[in-house]
Amino acid sequence: MEIYKDLNKFTPLIFVLSQGSVPTAGFYGFAGELSYGDRVLSISLGQGQGPVAERMIRSAVDTGDWVFLQVDCHV
Repeated sequence: MEIYKDLNKFTPLIFVLSQGSVPTAGFYGFAGELSYGDRVLSISLGQGQGPVAERMIRSAVDTGDWVFLQVDCHV
């Protein structure tokens, strides 16, 4: 993933996907290639999950873990 070189803890990577796109397997595969497979925190955002996600992000800032936020938007 070429874009990874431009990222740091202050610059998140955000995927905006079209309907039917599922990046999860690719993301976890990439994390595994970098030996981060066991350092990914994941959550599907929905009712009441905002505070949980916020705690995950705050923790990851300190630990260097990655947070994978899944949002399903319907228009």
